[in-house]
Amino acid sequence: MAFKFKLEKVLDYRKQLEEQAMQALAEARATRDAEAARLETLTLELMQQREEMQNSAAMSGSERWLTQNYIQALQYDVEYAQKNLASLEQVVAQRQNQLVEKAQERELLDKLKSRQAKRFADEEKLKEQRENDETATIRFNKATV
Repeated sequence: MAFKFKLEKVLDYRKQLEEQAMQALAEARATRDAEAARLETLTLELMQQREEMQNSAAMSGSERWLTQNYIQALQYDVEYAQKNLASLEQVVAQRQNQLVEKAQERELLDKLKSRQAKRFADEEKLKEQRENDETATIRFNKATV
């Protein structure tokens, strides 16, 4: 007789939830990494524009005004990207916590399954030992009679 875990469907469901949590974490990390790359690009562009404005004394008034406005827009974009990155970091942390929670729930059922399988195996071994003892006793009694 083979061991059958009564909560196998629940365990499968918990595994599925854990996999979904892993996928959500991977997506959150990818989004965060893309935003970090965007922030880096914006920061570099801002630095270049500031340097260009400082080194260019031959700019006309309108060019200077346009460059200043572009730098202000870049500063706004950098600030927005920094705030967005901070919120994405929080999302990643939440997804990590959810993954840990789902993994713990699955591990709990895995441990229960292991314990029940061990108990089942021990009971089967004990039954077999009893049958062997009974057979040996019957043979011994026939041999002595």
